[in-house]
Amino acid sequence: MSNPFGAAITEQTVKSLSYYSEQEKITQVDCAREAMRFIHAEDKNLSALEYAWELKGRYGRGISTLVLVYNATGARVTLEQGGPNWHGQNFGLQPPRSFQNGQWIAFLHISGQGLLVGSEAARVFRGRDVNGRTRDFMVGWSILSSGANNAYTEIGNENYFSNRWSTVRRSLQQAKGITRAKDETCASTISIGGFNTSECIVVLQHQFSPLPAEL
Repeated sequence: MSNPFGAAITEQTVKSLSYYSEQEKITQVDCAREAMRFIHAEDKNLSALEYAWELKGRYGRGISTLVLVYNATGARVTLEQGGPNWHGQNFGLQPPRSFQNGQWIAFLHISGQGLLVGSEAARVFRGRDVNGRTRDFMVGWSILSSGANNAYTEIGNENYFSNRWSTVRRSLQQAKGITRAKDETCASTISIGGFNTSECIVVLQHQFSPLPAEL
């Protein structure tokens, strides 16, 4: 299987849709809108999940998080280095460093060893909004043998989280199973379910309005 999953939704993709045929310029917001419309197209989300479960099968028993991330920002997103592993680490192949609008990536985060066993980590995905500003999407998850599963997300400026990991961790440990963050242009949603093996679903978005009536 190929990671990322799904064809990129580009300006050309959007322009080919009949309801955009009279629109002169396709914007990043238009691309984001169509990425959300086609979030499950051709079962790309299921392909990503199947890949994560294949990794789980290779790993075997033990606490683990199947992380799936969807890009609906209207542009490319990069996975930044430096996200902490408070407990555990990625298993198998590392996820792609970048993926396009309309694509899913998937990876497996497995339990660490020690007195407190679990999968607890955070990652930062970097994109840009329609105004050209860098937006950092932070997503974190926690599955510990001592308690409930938690998921947390925030959005900040470039490198906003680099010196805030202790604060982020406290927020994660106080979070519930689903968290949504948004600012004036972007949004991020993360959810986690299950028990010792949990699916963690992340959707990164650029906010958009409905299509104009004339389209």
